[in-house]
Amino acid sequence: MRIKSYDITLDFDFNGLTYQGLETVSVETEDDLVLDAQGLEILEVEASGKPIPFGVEKDKVRIRTGKFSGEVKLKFSGKVKDSLVGIYKAPYDGKYVITTQFEATHARKFIPCVDHPAYKATFKLRVIVNDWLKVISNMPLEDVRKEGDKVVHVFKDTPPMSTYLLYLGIGEFEEMRNPGLPEIIVATVPGKLAKASLPASMARDFIRSYEEYFGIKYQLPKVHLIAIPEFAYGAMENWGAITFRETALLADERSGFSQIRRAAEVIAHELAHQWFGNLVTMKWWNDLWLNESFATFMSYKILDKLYPDWYMWGEFLRDETAGALLKDSIPTTHPIETEVKSPEEVEQMFDDISYGKGASILRMIEGFVGEEEFRRGISSYLNEFKFGNAEGRDLWESLERESGKPVSRIMPEWILRPGYPMVSVEYDGGKLVLTQSRFGLLSDGQEVYPIPLTMEVNGKIIRDVMDTRRKEFEVGALNTLNVNLRKGGFYRVLYRDLEPVFRSNLTPEEQWGLLNDYFAFLLAGKVTFEEYSKVLRHFMTSDHHLPVTELADQLSLLYAVNSGKYGNLALQFHREQVRRWENRSDMVGKRTFSILATNLARMDLNYSKTLGAKFQEYENLDGDLKAPVAVAYSVFEGPKAVDVMLEKYRTSKFDEDRLKILQALLSSRYPHTVVNVLSMVFTGEMKRQDIARSLEYTTFYPDVRDAVWEWLKIHFERVSGMYSGTGIFGRALSDVIPLLGLGRETEVEEFFRKNPLKENERGVRQGLEIMKALSRLK
Repeated sequence: MRIKSYDITLDFDFNGLTYQGLETVSVETEDDLVLDAQGLEILEVEASGKPIPFGVEKDKVRIRTGKFSGEVKLKFSGKVKDSLVGIYKAPYDGKYVITTQFEATHARKFIPCVDHPAYKATFKLRVIVNDWLKVISNMPLEDVRKEGDKVVHVFKDTPPMSTYLLYLGIGEFEEMRNPGLPEIIVATVPGKLAKASLPASMARDFIRSYEEYFGIKYQLPKVHLIAIPEFAYGAMENWGAITFRETALLADERSGFSQIRRAAEVIAHELAHQWFGNLVTMKWWNDLWLNESFATFMSYKILDKLYPDWYMWGEFLRDETAGALLKDSIPTTHPIETEVKSPEEVEQMFDDISYGKGASILRMIEGFVGEEEFRRGISSYLNEFKFGNAEGRDLWESLERESGKPVSRIMPEWILRPGYPMVSVEYDGGKLVLTQSRFGLLSDGQEVYPIPLTMEVNGKIIRDVMDTRRKEFEVGALNTLNVNLRKGGFYRVLYRDLEPVFRSNLTPEEQWGLLNDYFAFLLAGKVTFEEYSKVLRHFMTSDHHLPVTELADQLSLLYAVNSGKYGNLALQFHREQVRRWENRSDMVGKRTFSILATNLARMDLNYSKTLGAKFQEYENLDGDLKAPVAVAYSVFEGPKAVDVMLEKYRTSKFDEDRLKILQALLSSRYPHTVVNVLSMVFTGEMKRQDIARSLEYTTFYPDVRDAVWEWLKIHFERVSGMYSGTGIFGRALSDVIPLLGLGRETEVEEFFRKNPLKENERGVRQGLEIMKALSRLK
């Protein structure tokens, strides 16, 4: 079957949240035409000007065309849902916009269609609405005309694209237009355009950089960047009409580096999709990584080029590689490319493996084949398959042609298999002996991976492919040693003797890698706390933000696990490092101080009292200082802070500011404060989009964890239902359960066994498995 085009007219009752649809599908088929349609009422179907029989069965409409080539017309009606997928209403300030979110398989909730990425077609869209509303879609407007008491908005035809990339937004949008080719348009609900200039400027720079890198122009005449007031995902790459959470798009010079960098990374990621995913699309969702891994990798690559002082490849390790290494070391992992059979399985694919591991493997392969060869391979791949669909092996073959390296032999071993190796390094009588095995937090494996090995021995760089269990190198006397240069390979390294490593001149990435590896070894029981402490103490006084923030993450977690056992060490580190970073004026320095100060405020009441006193001047604080000050105020003042902070939360104009206050309230030491704030999601004061990740801020103090666990059990069905049709709640639980379940491991396992979540089961299992490893440290 081949779908050529969809011609769609939709007449909306905006206040009634319903619409009437007329759709013409141009199709060639050898059998009856079967369209996906969920929650739609199919009223009439005709072909060649005559009515034709049809039947609705299990979210599909079967139209009795037999072998057919021509146009099929459908009349149907639909409803705008109070959900976060399909076509739904996104509320704000007592009003709402109508918006859509179709990835992965939710376009069927909007129109009858073949809701499959391989069935690309052009889309012609006409939307009839009240004259006080604006309408946004993928393409620019072709015509706007009055028709009775409504207005018809006619959009130009799209290029051939998959159904999940279609977009429609209706509401009282305000727009800031940046002319050019393409035209950059930032759209928000009323009153939010003050933070639109910076993202528009960044988007222009990103598009130009991608065009230069890929050697292919952006294909549409415009791109909308749309801030949606209620949005389950971070952003969505609809071709020419990209949707974002407010906090993933809007920023200005006062926002602070954390917010500016997040907006830049998300915008760069979604714009990379305009080539990877939109121009060339995977044939089926098992190759989701072709979209997400590449958009992730390219976003950091382009940001590193445009903002070299941001140290983006270090951020890449923190943001992407760390989570992937953790989630890929437990039994509930999956290959980067894996078989997907159902919509529920698709939703669970949007995880640290498809994003972080895939991007980390691409970084490793780029290092193996060379930057220019990698770029040529990507450009060749995009040119060969543009406006079409491709598979993973198409990419490997393109990279191999351009580089002359055995990419097709190495890539499947990393893409089609789960897990990754640990390389054990020993020095024995002039020989360096390397042994590999699959690393696991709970159990190891015996698999052998083809590792693009990089190491420095006595100042000499050695590159090799280690595709055997054991490999020896003659090195003579050993002075310095460093395996996995710049942490470019997706594997961990366990040294039997750390002294040659400590004598080496390690880069910040390599320091981060050593710290991250040894904390994982501690969790897995492969090293004692004393052995881990050797690495930790070696970097305790580091002056680079990458190892410092890694240590801050580790020691903050250990404090939360058992403050009596690990508290003194955590306090010693944070007090010393806060003094080192508190007067930094550069953006990275201010953000590092923000992380350290937030942690210390939770651990040290004296410090939270001092820092929290600055809350009186909150509005005038630097953007990166607001979060730790708000947390400190909440921690020290406790219930006395609630009314003041809630007033600020309710009167803040931007979600960027509201989230800082919300997260501070949830960082309180007082259990009743935290559960009362969580319950704001039921009154509408907290957005549904925020509840899943908000749970992460409640797990630092044991007493609060007890109360939050009881709250979650009581409200589990209601909270999980807010994310129905997505895997978002499960992904959040994978990070929440490990601490939330400490001391009640059996109870937590039993609860989730009795309360399964379809699209979220993988995330729940991940959380339970990491919980088991973390429990060893109690």
